[in-house]
Amino acid sequence: MSLPLTVKLAMRNLRRNRRRTVLTGLSMFGGYILLVLSLSLQDGSYDSVLRTYTRDHSGHIQLTQAQYLDQPTLYRTVHDYQSWIERIEQFPFVRQVTPRIQAAALAYGTDKAAPAIVYGIDPQREQQTSYLGRKISQGTFFNSDINADGYYQTMLGYSLARQLRLTVDDELVLISQGADGSMANDVYIVSAIIGDSDAPERLNVYLPLNAAQQFFVLPHQVHQLVILTNDYLQAEPQSQQLNTQLDTGLRPQQLHFSPWQVIEHEFYRTMKADKQGNVVSMYIVVFLVCLGVLNTILMNILERTGEFGVLKAIGTSPWRIYLQILLETLLLALLSCVAGLIIALPLNYYFTHIGITLAEPMEISGLVFEKMTGIMTVPTFLNPVIIICLASVAVAMLPAIRAARLVPLDAMRRL
Repeated sequence: MSLPLTVKLAMRNLRRNRRRTVLTGLSMFGGYILLVLSLSLQDGSYDSVLRTYTRDHSGHIQLTQAQYLDQPTLYRTVHDYQSWIERIEQFPFVRQVTPRIQAAALAYGTDKAAPAIVYGIDPQREQQTSYLGRKISQGTFFNSDINADGYYQTMLGYSLARQLRLTVDDELVLISQGADGSMANDVYIVSAIIGDSDAPERLNVYLPLNAAQQFFVLPHQVHQLVILTNDYLQAEPQSQQLNTQLDTGLRPQQLHFSPWQVIEHEFYRTMKADKQGNVVSMYIVVFLVCLGVLNTILMNILERTGEFGVLKAIGTSPWRIYLQILLETLLLALLSCVAGLIIALPLNYYFTHIGITLAEPMEISGLVFEKMTGIMTVPTFLNPVIIICLASVAVAMLPAIRAARLVPLDAMRRL
């Protein structure tokens, strides 16, 4: 029996009991649509969260001293950072590069004091790289210039401003230690308040980069060069490329490019664990589809026992019978997935471009997400096809083996 004939027989057998075929096909059809939408919304949600979080916090790649991520100190800096920015920006996958200084200080207000993390940032570059400018709740983003009274401007996190009882145009005093061992202290004018009491920036102080370099005595030095690339998912190979091609310049300063998966390893592990937890719901959908397939195959074999006996009696090999049953199941799964694709495409398009409005907005990294959106990718549509087909064929194997092992004489007695 040739393969084309086996395919014809498989199609004929699917048409013999249309009711059962349709019911089984509907379970596969519904399972495919559910899997596509589940994958789309899951991957779309994670993509939005990761894209926002990495851009707003760590960037996609960072250039730091090799030990800085594990043990950040004031003294582990990147020297001559401007030349590094120029070299990094030559790579085609790099979109933005921004320098940052990060150190601790004691902040004083009118009659209160509180510890704070001070960030030195380039105002223009930072606004092109992160979402810090969107989080201003009062005031305006500062610039790098000294005002008419000889003061630099600063921006405060919401909670720190409340603790110190400061608002826009008030004076902030910072005290810390300079990199040369001297006592660092200066006065700044508050230009903006950042976020709210739940924002990750609530206890931060932001200074213009040149002001922070003067305050901490770090001329031409920064702690981090934060790099935004064209695809955060490619951060690991891209960071390796930077390390390899810029190795000669990196070694003297013991510098290293790190992807966001290393910089934010705890966050990354949490997201991976959460994503794996959602796989359980997909297993349930596949299990329900498998139950429907198993029921159909068993009933089909029971009805066709006599037919299989005749086939074996005229010389059809057990392998051909086994293959025919698996082929019937595979064809039904493929047809169901094709029908499901016709429905899943417009549904997924809707979820990707319009999304589902959340009953309660979700805040991540100080940014509010009001919708859950999907994602349109080839794996989103292809993986469910593979899952449905493999699961259906796997379930059909045992009934197919039983049919292939039938004794012709016993089987034909049921005719």
